[in-house]
Amino acid sequence: MTDQQAMPPSAKLRPQLSPDLVVEAAAKVLERDGFDGLTMRAVAAELKVQAPALYWHFPNKDALQVALFDHLMADLVFDLEGRDWREDVYRIAKQLRDHLLSRRDAAQLLPHGFFVGPNILAQAETLLGVLLGAGLTTRDAAYAMSTGFSYVVSWVIGEADLVARRATGHDGNDDLARALLATGAFPNFAQVMSAFADGGDIESQFDFGLNCLIAGFEQLIPKR
Repeated sequence: MTDQQAMPPSAKLRPQLSPDLVVEAAAKVLERDGFDGLTMRAVAAELKVQAPALYWHFPNKDALQVALFDHLMADLVFDLEGRDWREDVYRIAKQLRDHLLSRRDAAQLLPHGFFVGPNILAQAETLLGVLLGAGLTTRDAAYAMSTGFSYVVSWVIGEADLVARRATGHDGNDDLARALLATGAFPNFAQVMSAFADGGDIESQFDFGLNCLIAGFEQLIPKR
């Protein structure tokens, strides 16, 4: 009996795969089926192997999702002007948002907590360089990066959901909101509802939050 024949079936599967092949297959599943369809079984089916073969390379789905997110970030290189740090932070956030929106459900891949990957670290290095160069302390720069990143990722998840619901002609609890406002019990909310007419201006809302963050970051810079 040869060594090849003596190997157990699970061991025979291992040489056929690599982490890169698994991640590329996961990217295809995500683009085709969305985040809800991204399962270890679906990725294995894309590769025409059994799901246990994937665990040679990724111990669980969370590990695969982090690697997939970093893979999807590979071609994002921030285009900065370098004239004003506030403008550069603004550009980074806008470019990150556009990039995430261009890849189906990419923002939903991230687990809670901090993670690292070669591509996301390179992008974090760029942002930290801008913040530290503006005069923020190392701690404040780290917190500002985390806060800004969380804002963009959360926004993208909500925006993608809103766009998907609008495509079906349903924006959520619009009928309920109108009925509640008609009671006259919420005059303050009724007064500002015009700002959210037709779902509101998404770009203006994103810019408002982003500019508030940048203004807050500026207050952290020690006065000289």
